[in-house]
Amino acid sequence: GDAGEIKRLVLNGQNTLHESETTVKIGPTTIRLKNTIRQHIHKRKDGTTVSSGKFWGQNGAIHWEIMTVTIPGTNWHATRWEFSSAQAFGDVALGMYTDIDILPYTKFNSLIVGGEGHPNRLLITDRKNPSEGIALGVRALKNARLLGWVGSPDIYHGRNGEVLDESILTGAYSGWGSFHPDGGKYPDAAGYGPADIAVAIGIELKPSAKLATFTITLVGAPTGAIE
Repeated sequence: GDAGEIKRLVLNGQNTLHESETTVKIGPTTIRLKNTIRQHIHKRKDGTTVSSGKFWGQNGAIHWEIMTVTIPGTNWHATRWEFSSAQAFGDVALGMYTDIDILPYTKFNSLIVGGEGHPNRLLITDRKNPSEGIALGVRALKNARLLGWVGSPDIYHGRNGEVLDESILTGAYSGWGSFHPDGGKYPDAAGYGPADIAVAIGIELKPSAKLATFTITLVGAPTGAIE
């Protein structure tokens, strides 16, 4: 969808997406990226879909373009984010919020974090079948850095600037409990839940840069481990 918004997620025939949104924090001010669209999503001849727009940073206009593609022959859905400006970006951070409910057990979902080769991956699973789920990840950051992530029952109600505060992006809510995922499928990963899982990922653009890119990946694991 527009501004990188996830519109629909289907796992084994069931819609699992409750909500998805991206916020932008410019200094102390927070805006919704979808409110800065200049060109709505459209398909290019190469099969990618693109939307674009601009917002005002501390030093002038910041242009963004978001290009999404499903990689042929795989279950990988990749979204490349690009930000550019004539002047240095200044203080800009983005928060990608996603609420995934693997039905019918929305309070029995769990969260598997990290694992070998996937340090920035968050996998939301059905607690009864923890190898079945949907993973969000961050890759290929250029002039941008991962601030962190948070999984909390509060972020559904408060997706404002505080979500992008590095001190808030501290991992899973302590009340969710923890478990050890299957070490064969997810080596060195941590597990949290069961709970009604919603997560946010925070990314900061390099303040002195004029161009920044990163890729958000969305991967299905309907029957087993993510390759």
